[in-house]
Amino acid sequence: MINSRHKRIAMILSLFIFILSQNSFAAKYPNMIPEIRILVAQYTNNSLEFVMPEGGTWKLGNAASGEIEPGVTYKIEGKLLTPAEKKYHLMVATVDLMDEQSFVDITEKYRKMGFKTHNISVGEAPRVAGMPDNRVIHIGIDVFHDKEKAEAQKAELAAKQIKTWIYVENIMNSTGSLNMSGGEQSITGSVGGTDGYTLRSKKGIILKKVEHSKGYSWHGFENRTYTGTLNINFGFDDCIDCVEITNLEAILVGVVPSEISSKAPQAAMEAQAVAARGEILSKKGLRHVNSGYDYCSEQHCQVYKGLQKISPTIAEKIKDTIGVIMMMKDYNKILDAVYSANCGGHTSANQNIWIGFPNPHLQGISDERPANNRDLTKEAEVKKYINTPPTSWCGKKGYEGADKYRWTKSISKDAWSNIETNLAIGNIKKIEIIKRDVSGRIFEMKFTGSNGNKVFINELEIRQLFGGLRSSCFIAEYKKDKKGNIISAELKGAGFGHGVGMCQTGAQAMAGSGYTYKEILEHYFPNARIIKLY
Repeated sequence: MINSRHKRIAMILSLFIFILSQNSFAAKYPNMIPEIRILVAQYTNNSLEFVMPEGGTWKLGNAASGEIEPGVTYKIEGKLLTPAEKKYHLMVATVDLMDEQSFVDITEKYRKMGFKTHNISVGEAPRVAGMPDNRVIHIGIDVFHDKEKAEAQKAELAAKQIKTWIYVENIMNSTGSLNMSGGEQSITGSVGGTDGYTLRSKKGIILKKVEHSKGYSWHGFENRTYTGTLNINFGFDDCIDCVEITNLEAILVGVVPSEISSKAPQAAMEAQAVAARGEILSKKGLRHVNSGYDYCSEQHCQVYKGLQKISPTIAEKIKDTIGVIMMMKDYNKILDAVYSANCGGHTSANQNIWIGFPNPHLQGISDERPANNRDLTKEAEVKKYINTPPTSWCGKKGYEGADKYRWTKSISKDAWSNIETNLAIGNIKKIEIIKRDVSGRIFEMKFTGSNGNKVFINELEIRQLFGGLRSSCFIAEYKKDKKGNIISAELKGAGFGHGVGMCQTGAQAMAGSGYTYKEILEHYFPNARIIKLY
């Protein structure tokens, strides 16, 4: 009879064999598959524990190194000495590095409005001739050393319907001392810059109590397994960062089941793999610049939980998509193939959800069967759409996320009081929906209170204000007291997430109906070119 320890060893061995196969593929095409540095954990209490079931090695900068004993719990504790230094830029636009005319036009537009513009170039130049170039220029109108001041200015500009976002420029990372203990070892060192602990396991390293999903209702802690090299050091958030270094194809095996159901039909998993590969490559060098890593493992970049029991199965199901991406139709640029859990029946237009130019492949499509050209920017149509759900791919029962196709939420008096506190404009008298996206999602909303008013021009901020809504596509009935103050609300909504790009529930339903991964991608990203990059 096989005991639980043997089962764990067998699972880790199968995962390790898979990683070896991925690394050998990377060795065969060294100039094609990029190395990925992903932030897999942050320990805000500056203390963490890990186990290497089959042992491994550790190294502290260039000062010392040693062996990690198999199955022994090790602890790393840190003491912060100097905090990180940052600047906070208010950005108004992002343009392609080679799009000189757009850069000139946007810069001139904001100068005429009285702003002194500045710009920051980000991204990585192609390492191989013929590879797509996704470098961009961010155009800014102000810069602060204090995050709160940047947020305050952002809110003031939003009231004037000027949409901005905050770009964090990392100037100097935090420093401190780290101590590792476990078995018969105890090593202490002062670290900064590129120093820190480097951990390499023989067959996987388990990080304990990894915090995930901050700010979401499913926030929690769990043990997670990684097989790449782990760098552990103080970062730019004044806490200990754990960064895994591996290759893109190995990362995707962890991303796919983290982003879409591990029970999804194969074609949906393949579509997810291609979309995620494109999103990762299109953003390489653009996210978390000078942070010591390329991406985080949260919703901001890519949900990645490390290797799981299902990983070898996932690897087999998506192997035929290795190197496959989508390109923009008329440009030599990788399509940023974004996705969300459930579009609610219609996907969103990228420029309404985020700041940027309209992407012709991300302008919103109907997920209804058959497609419907209803105008969801109109209140009456949205009300009918939510109250009488049409037949849609993402509404088909039996697939993960289909229960988010339509939803309700009650906001109690106490919860409404918290909303008023966050708005800080007194008792709320009136709420106006100014603009809805083609998907019905609200992206501009005005609140009028007894002490002023406030305008939101970002769908995520609207969702967060109302206590973490599944989407900003909703209708509401507000209850008022005798003085005309809103005191509670009943909401009905559609979908889960921002809605741009591929609808993950819809992709599963399409795959279950016999569509191939290419047909799924062609549905959600009209006219994009599907190519094999390597």
